[in-house]
Amino acid sequence: MVRRALALLLVAVPLAGAPLGAQARSADERLAARLDAATRGQVMAEVEAARREGLPVEKLVDRALEGASKRAPGPRIVIGVRRLRSALAEARQALGARSSAIEVEAGASAIEANVGTRVLAGLRRARPDGSLTVPLAVLTDLVAYGVPVDTAARTVLALAQARDAALVAYQRDVERDISVGAVPAAAASLRAGALERALINADGMAAPGAITTAGSGVENAPRTNRPTPPRKP
Repeated sequence: MVRRALALLLVAVPLAGAPLGAQARSADERLAARLDAATRGQVMAEVEAARREGLPVEKLVDRALEGASKRAPGPRIVIGVRRLRSALAEARQALGARSSAIEVEAGASAIEANVGTRVLAGLRRARPDGSLTVPLAVLTDLVAYGVPVDTAARTVLALAQARDAALVAYQRDVERDISVGAVPAAAASLRAGALERALINADGMAAPGAITTAGSGVENAPRTNRPTPPRKP
């Protein structure tokens, strides 16, 4: 399973200094090699509309190329691109006009995972001056692991003040707990409780170096019927 949070923590934001004309030509050339003329024309119309709205467009091109790789019919590819453009617009509105392109893309992924825009706006209020890229990616990953959307949203909102590295460690711990049979909602909640307690010191502020997910009690969480994978020799 792809870990969006870890990838976004480690990868720098792509450079965006290329002229718009060059970017448009590059997108059109990439699509021309994979799509029929009619589909390419409709996809490019969505790309250009998104560009005029100030939305990041690279994800739109990638979505179209993903559809082509899966041999999806042209109309379905166009619908997928159009839905993503709508999610990008909703994410930008919820996160604020000053949000970075990578934050908007992460927000769109969360929206496509059925996370409400109110959650995105709540995260922005919790982190008015900090990047939301990793929190949003962790939220999307939790939903992908089977954690109910409401539970995932509640836990990530509660942990919004944690450092990005701590959030990624939390996401990794939840994934591991689920892989050995923990109920997704229980794993997410118990790990979040441990991390939230570690964020608080006597002054009610984050204690430097104190963030940890150890000793959460998740080993006692309810288990699913999923068999425990055999240990490697």
